[in-house]
Amino acid sequence: MKLAGKTDVGRIRRENQDDFRAGELPGGAAWGLVCDGMGGARGGWEASHGACDVIERCFQEQYGRCAAGGEEAFLTQALENANHAVFQKSARDEALAGMGTTVVCALVRDGRAHICHAGDSRAYLYHAGRLHQLTHDHSYVQELVDCGTITPEEAEHHPQKNIITRALGVDYRLAPDCTSVVVLPGDLLLLCSDGLTNALPPEKIEKILSKAPFYDLPDHLVEAANAAGGPDNITALLLGIEPEEARHG
Repeated sequence: MKLAGKTDVGRIRRENQDDFRAGELPGGAAWGLVCDGMGGARGGWEASHGACDVIERCFQEQYGRCAAGGEEAFLTQALENANHAVFQKSARDEALAGMGTTVVCALVRDGRAHICHAGDSRAYLYHAGRLHQLTHDHSYVQELVDCGTITPEEAEHHPQKNIITRALGVDYRLAPDCTSVVVLPGDLLLLCSDGLTNALPPEKIEKILSKAPFYDLPDHLVEAANAAGGPDNITALLLGIEPEEARHG
């Protein structure tokens, strides 16, 4: 498994409230995580960084008990643990009241990628030259699209695009969505914050993924997003499926 990622403050923001983590696991497996914090300069960073810390510890300390078929339950529990920690910290510190973070987390093993997310940070599968979105945004604008009030094209420039309907740390309960997909040799899994997808259309991301060497991809994606204006923090994390890790599942 190959891992490469980058986060950048972008062209407009003064601080970076994104965070990401990734690591290898026994048996050729790997995991990755992207969080995009909300709640002011300090609150956003505290939420994303704190959530990443908790989820990373879950992989370090509890992954050994994740049996085959238990991936969704493991990821959901990791996100719920992080939700509890961020929510409790927000409740204890008045300066952090209302903070939260989007989250998208992936576990890749035995030829499948398992995804769990809350908010509008996304996971994509790049397969055979095409980019496929694996997550469904938890946002007000996405709800308008789902009920047919606006078109996907109108959603791209909607003034309320930044309103998130589900996030980690804003409530004592969390309802993340999970999905899984088969991965094959040569596939790429992209986890990213909305700073990337708001700046670059899917076809532009596809073009970058098709041309640059793997370990240069995060740099190229961030550079392209900044060239497009970079109005938000930008994070791109890639997991590359190598032949020995990918098996039909």
